[in-house]
Amino acid sequence: MRRREVVAVLAMAAWPRVGRAQTPSSKAHRVGVLGSSAAPEADDPIWAAFKEGFRDLGYTEGHIVLESRFSGGDLERLHALAQELVALKVEVLVVLGPTPMRAAQTAALGIVPIVMVAGSSDPIAEGYIASFARPGTNITGLTFAVSAERFGKQLELLNDATAVSRVAILWDGPVEIFSRSWAPALNEAARTLALTIEGPFLVRAPEELERAFAEMAAKQVQAVLVAASGILTQSRAKLAEIALRHRMPVMAAFRHFPASGSLMSYGPNLPSIYRRAPVFVANILKGTPPGEIPVEQPVKYDMVINLKTAKVLGLTIPPTLLARADEVIE
Repeated sequence: MRRREVVAVLAMAAWPRVGRAQTPSSKAHRVGVLGSSAAPEADDPIWAAFKEGFRDLGYTEGHIVLESRFSGGDLERLHALAQELVALKVEVLVVLGPTPMRAAQTAALGIVPIVMVAGSSDPIAEGYIASFARPGTNITGLTFAVSAERFGKQLELLNDATAVSRVAILWDGPVEIFSRSWAPALNEAARTLALTIEGPFLVRAPEELERAFAEMAAKQVQAVLVAASGILTQSRAKLAEIALRHRMPVMAAFRHFPASGSLMSYGPNLPSIYRRAPVFVANILKGTPPGEIPVEQPVKYDMVINLKTAKVLGLTIPPTLLARADEVIE
């Protein structure tokens, strides 16, 4: 049952053959794309939204050549893939998600413009930009900042659905990023809701999920808040299956987690972010320095609940919570 029409996760959509008004110059532009997950599937709508964004601006197949590189969850390959794209002399490097950002920044040498797509939860503290209004570097794009309000909303919704008191953090990124950006805001939100946070429980490869959930079970946690980087995103179906075996409800930021079997998500609408990203690319191609293009935060947030998973877990989701959801998967 859908509360709102929600487009789902990354699709290889064919480029349109007919241009629109205000078509860009006939020059073909080479744009690099770097991601840490597997390459998009044929039915992956977020990738379709990304290409649709170019079409909205009048860029057709002859105007943009996308050089895409995906590491398939192998984080060690990201630096080599980023260097490969820079060696191809791409005019702009589009970075998908937070995990590849450091590799892209290193490879770009402060010269190749970078457009981040949900690329960092704290881009100022991570040294990517000087400010949201005026990045001042070779990096711009879209992100969503860590805040006690964001975590508070996720934990509040999770608590409304499951009445938990101990929540584990499942993490697949650098620990220093968690300690610096996530932990303070997360702990503040947890104190407000009288919840105990355990972790982070680290996952460096999909095969480590079983061990991580066993460790969480030993800590007697009742629910899990997951990061949404490359490894956990790529392994989201396996993650959901293991979580169900351990009777642990999972909250994530993005819809593709409950679509793969986790309990729920609350966070930015990814298709709208991906569709917006080509605007940044186009502005750079027209000559605007990335350091002068303000970094944007998402304006559309979605809540998705997997009612099938709730029933397997023996949970009765309150009708008031179901009524607030943008989508209920049955």
